[in-house]
Amino acid sequence: MAVTVMNEQDCLTVYDQLVEILNQLQFAWVSQQVLEVISAGKTVEEMVSGRKSPDLKLTYHTPQEQLLLLIHAIKKAVIDAVDLELEIARHFSEEVKTSDLQPEIQFTSSFEKKSQDLKFPVELATHHQKEAETLLKLLYNLEKEVQKDVN
Repeated sequence: MAVTVMNEQDCLTVYDQLVEILNQLQFAWVSQQVLEVISAGKTVEEMVSGRKSPDLKLTYHTPQEQLLLLIHAIKKAVIDAVDLELEIARHFSEEVKTSDLQPEIQFTSSFEKKSQDLKFPVELATHHQKEAETLLKLLYNLEKEVQKDVN
């Protein structure tokens, strides 16, 4: 069985593809935040001969690190949000059994003076959870491929 190793160009290509997908799904804010982290660079310690304390040096993230940052951000933004949705839906479904409450939250904008109802049906949240599990497996496999080359 051949082992695939993602080189820098592969990582950049996959990174760009994931950013495009995020943009299409109206999750551009996730890629924007990752881009800000990447643009800021990272600080590394560098030992200088003749000195006891290291110098701090600002460096760029490698393409592999950039892709790993994006994968981590997708997990946080998408997977964690789905987990939260499912928890809310489960809580609401329990509350509905013992009260007259409806399984929804109403948000009212103080600026626009209009409200929006968000419903949390357990069936939909469960469906989102299954999709999130599939996405998580794909992200995990991608992460493993990237880390093979990093290690």
